[in-house]
Amino acid sequence: MDVRILKGTNQIGGCITEITSNKGTKIIIDFGEDLDDDKKEIPSIYGLTKGSSKYKAVFITHSHGDHIGLINYILDTIDVYVEPISKKIYKLTNTFTHKKIRFNTKNMNFNEEIKVDDIKVTPYFVDHSAYNSSMLLIECDGKRILHTGDYRNHGLNGDRFIESLREIGNVDMLIIEGTTLTRKEKEYDSEETIKNKAVEIFEKYDQVFILQSSTNIDRIKDFYEASKHTNKNFIEDIFTANITKSLDDSTVPIPGDKSVYTWIPCKYNTKSINFKIKYIYPFLRFKKQGAYRYKKYAMMIKTSMVEDIEKLFNKDYITNPCLIYSMWEGYKEKESMKKFFHKIEEYGITKDRIINLHTSGHASIEAIRMLNDYLKPKEIRIIHTENQQEAYKVSKEIFGNKVKVTFDLEKIEI
Repeated sequence: MDVRILKGTNQIGGCITEITSNKGTKIIIDFGEDLDDDKKEIPSIYGLTKGSSKYKAVFITHSHGDHIGLINYILDTIDVYVEPISKKIYKLTNTFTHKKIRFNTKNMNFNEEIKVDDIKVTPYFVDHSAYNSSMLLIECDGKRILHTGDYRNHGLNGDRFIESLREIGNVDMLIIEGTTLTRKEKEYDSEETIKNKAVEIFEKYDQVFILQSSTNIDRIKDFYEASKHTNKNFIEDIFTANITKSLDDSTVPIPGDKSVYTWIPCKYNTKSINFKIKYIYPFLRFKKQGAYRYKKYAMMIKTSMVEDIEKLFNKDYITNPCLIYSMWEGYKEKESMKKFFHKIEEYGITKDRIINLHTSGHASIEAIRMLNDYLKPKEIRIIHTENQQEAYKVSKEIFGNKVKVTFDLEKIEI
């Protein structure tokens, strides 16, 4: 087999990996957006997004936009494989953010082999901040490659990460994400630790506003458990409510569960009737004033919900508030985030009441070491990293000379 990283050896997000068999069968792994707003562009790749198709299939590791976000640009003649729940999340996310959706995709199920001519691809469950994320084992020409996608072992499903490594066994090549290799933190709080810290915060403040990704289901569970421990109602914005309901998972809080309500942001008042029938009306019965009556609640919000926060403030439903910021610190540098923080000060959520409570969705050094221990790879290639040279130095301490410096478009024979 041959491997080429078409994009991603020196950037986080937007990575594209090409694998070619000796017979010429070509597949792609992940096709998502760049994270940097100033650099967003649609890759123009002959045989994938234009011209006659030369790729047989595209496999998506998970539902985050930097991995799946551009699949609607892939030629219709090319099969795109997505895990079923990830597909639901992708469609809901694009619907609510007014992005195009690719509807003709195929299901990719954990531990079930997919044959693409002479290439065999098997997805394995992996712990990540995106629900039902996958590692992909590619087998062909007597060789085995594992593409890790994004992964970690400190989430609520960390044990399943180890189970997957055991099932996969030894591999010839690892293509790993190196997101955290160049960051100062070497270990991360577990989701259980986040929940316990949240309980302490929830006990101190009466109204807890939560700014986090609606697709980070582990974190939603953490904050719901904290709300139960502190006798607070838990309120999901309408986008989050649609996401949680779509999972069909009894461990995930949805409006209608005990003390779980929904809030329909003001910006949705102008939505079409068809949108409202499908995504808003089913939740109207869970939008109750009683959720705020005792002024003790935890509420998931978006930066677009300033008007909604103002309404609660004018109704005297905000008396002792805080905001939990549970996302990557880098997003704070966005102008929209700065404006949001400035505006909510008017409603009592001052800077001293904005609390950072987050843990990474990406692998700690401990989790990276596990790859070496369980899989015993012969060769390692790093993608999804901020600084290629620094990531290479750090990873050499783990993998030794197995790690090879890799460049975009370089042809790697295995």
